[in-house]
Amino acid sequence: AKFIEKIEFSQPEIKEEKQAKISIKECNSWLTKPSYPLLPKMVKVIELPFGATNIKVSVTIKNTTIYRISKEIVPMPARIRLSDGKAVGEGKNEEIYRSTEAFPAEWYNYHIGIGLNKYGKRVTYVVIHIFPVRYTPAKGEIEVAKEAEIKLDYDLEEINLPDTYDLLIICPSKFEDELQPLVEHKNSIGIPTILLTTEEIYSKYNGRDEPEKIKYAIKDAIEQYGIKYVLLVGGLKSIIYAKPKDNTNAGVKGWYLPVRYSNWRYWEGDDPGFITDLYYADIYKYEDGKPVFDDWDSNGNGIFAEWTQMKKDYLDLYPDVYLGRLACRNEKEVRDIVAKIIAYETNDKSSWFYRMIGVTGDGFLDQQDLNITWDVNNVPDGEYTLYAQSFNDEGDAGPIDITHFTVDHNAKTKLTFNHDDYLIPELQKGYPAPPIAKIVSISNGDVVGKDDYTYSPSEREAYLNSYLHWADVEYVNGILYIRGKSYDPKLYGDYTNIHVWIEDSNGNIVFNAWRNNTIQIAEGDWTVGAKLLHGRGGAFYYMPNTFEKIFLSTANGNFTGKQDVVNALSQGAGFVFFSGHGSPGVWANHYPGIPGNRQHAEVIGLSVSDFYGPPYFPMDKLANEGKPFVCVVGGCHNSQFNISIALTAIDWFNKRYMNTYGYPVPECWSWYIVKQTNKGAIASIGNTGYGYGNLGEWCVVGGVDNWITSEFFRVYAEEAPPILGNVYAGAISNYITHFHEYVEPGVHEGWDPADLKTVEQWVLLGDPSLQLLPPS
Repeated sequence: AKFIEKIEFSQPEIKEEKQAKISIKECNSWLTKPSYPLLPKMVKVIELPFGATNIKVSVTIKNTTIYRISKEIVPMPARIRLSDGKAVGEGKNEEIYRSTEAFPAEWYNYHIGIGLNKYGKRVTYVVIHIFPVRYTPAKGEIEVAKEAEIKLDYDLEEINLPDTYDLLIICPSKFEDELQPLVEHKNSIGIPTILLTTEEIYSKYNGRDEPEKIKYAIKDAIEQYGIKYVLLVGGLKSIIYAKPKDNTNAGVKGWYLPVRYSNWRYWEGDDPGFITDLYYADIYKYEDGKPVFDDWDSNGNGIFAEWTQMKKDYLDLYPDVYLGRLACRNEKEVRDIVAKIIAYETNDKSSWFYRMIGVTGDGFLDQQDLNITWDVNNVPDGEYTLYAQSFNDEGDAGPIDITHFTVDHNAKTKLTFNHDDYLIPELQKGYPAPPIAKIVSISNGDVVGKDDYTYSPSEREAYLNSYLHWADVEYVNGILYIRGKSYDPKLYGDYTNIHVWIEDSNGNIVFNAWRNNTIQIAEGDWTVGAKLLHGRGGAFYYMPNTFEKIFLSTANGNFTGKQDVVNALSQGAGFVFFSGHGSPGVWANHYPGIPGNRQHAEVIGLSVSDFYGPPYFPMDKLANEGKPFVCVVGGCHNSQFNISIALTAIDWFNKRYMNTYGYPVPECWSWYIVKQTNKGAIASIGNTGYGYGNLGEWCVVGGVDNWITSEFFRVYAEEAPPILGNVYAGAISNYITHFHEYVEPGVHEGWDPADLKTVEQWVLLGDPSLQLLPPS
């Protein structure tokens, strides 16, 4: 069989400001390898039948034109770990930017995967990434393609799978009786369902451990019955104490239904492995020209899902079944969630389903270094005043920041870092607020004297300064570096101009500087919101107008604490989207601009328990009885469902990787909100490990947490049938098609570590066969 397609590309749009930005109208994605030039790409996904074999791919590029550019192409920023703001990887690959070779090295690359598409059809994905712009940095040139022709050749073997059952439920025999009403209900609404116990599976199937036996049982169910949905039922065996992990690969003894741990260990200080239920969903891979079983141990060393600097397993990752888990720890939790699912699929939801709530704030302090320099060498001794004022792109002026200091060439230099914009009266009144200027590198009463002085504030003092150096205090060789913040604390605030001037004691202006078009973005507002940024929207942008969209942002004044969240969620909704920072027990975000740093800017949105003030168990105060929502949560560890009270309480220094630092939490955030009786969430989707984000203006196009969470809503609105597992797996598959790319010659890993982890750790705690209402 053959497939041929011709593609034409428009002329590039080239914007040259501080750096060059290149876009092409037909491109539907970006080459977003951190520290490398950020270039447009076209992602072409071709779905062949499941039995396609011996696939050959060729792409011919025609009619290329060379353009000269005077500015360097902007590099894709490093990914930032959501919890601690650590930049993983470098900001700019100097070797690439000095290179005389074109980047990327080839015009295209491709990969082949096996999966279940959004409509429940088993397919072979041929995913081609075409790079119509290649950049030679040393020459200041881009070569741009006008046309591309794709050709596929393949053989076809008929693989006919039966169509007996749709849903497979796997549980321990302890929960079998409690699940019978769910089996009967699913059968009654036209979802043929079969139940298998773990005891039956362990006695019937061979495997290296219990998770592998379960995976073989799922493969068998696909090939014997045509199963498309798999519901795993069972979490840890106790809320008080249960052993989360038996060995590097699995948690078995402490679990009602075991977990596979990924052996992804790439960056220092990151998770030493994390739960990945995707292991159970990814059954097949394409190898040696045909579909085969994917055991997630491609190097055969007995360590599953390995991804370190030295050793790697190459995984398919595309879901072959729509899979979710009910992480129940006792029979009552099973009974409660079964009753909630049956009610959800039986009762009329139309009066409350078409409501979506987004909760967010400012994820990162992405302040550019103002790097304003004042030569003090010939400045007379005396008293001086530094003024700073910001203006947004609508022309609004903010309050003037005033700092009194002394120049004394014979005195010892005294420079003090200060980060107290949280005390500015305009911010104390609430949000939205006028544009804010805050100089941090010199303080009232400081002395610019005879000594050089430098100080680099810590992350505790100046969030992300270790990466962006926006707050460094510096006086060297008579040059004073003036640094600080300029931001527009309102919804979608972005560009500001900051004016800095210095007056002597007589009121004469002795220094004057502007920094125009400095950008600071509240990443959450764009990830959740209704606007486009570099061609991609937030979740609200894609959700149709049939939905009432309730925006709880720190920037619009609707999100000031957990009571705002409890009140909104208590009205009921079809969907709730939290985008920010998390831990197993808490979700939070920041006020825009992160005034006073994280300790002053953080706003707690919702937590499992809160012993610092009422409500002490906020999720228990939710009052949305009979109106449970599908919850998507962006942040670290919200879905880390291997915690218990005893282990969290004693893990002060995170040696056991409970990630609560001694704060006792009975069950993780994402499961606690689902296990609520007849209220809370009907299902939740989130990370079992550290999440990652992108800084500033590339936050929605650059992959990781922002991309996959908002993609869920785009898939629901535009692509998949209204069934939870189809939407969830569709977002995962789309993530793989966009971000599994081979851009370096001789390096065939195809993954940035953060992209690989984003896919592996994104878990559905809920019923994948859950019937939603259509988007409109």
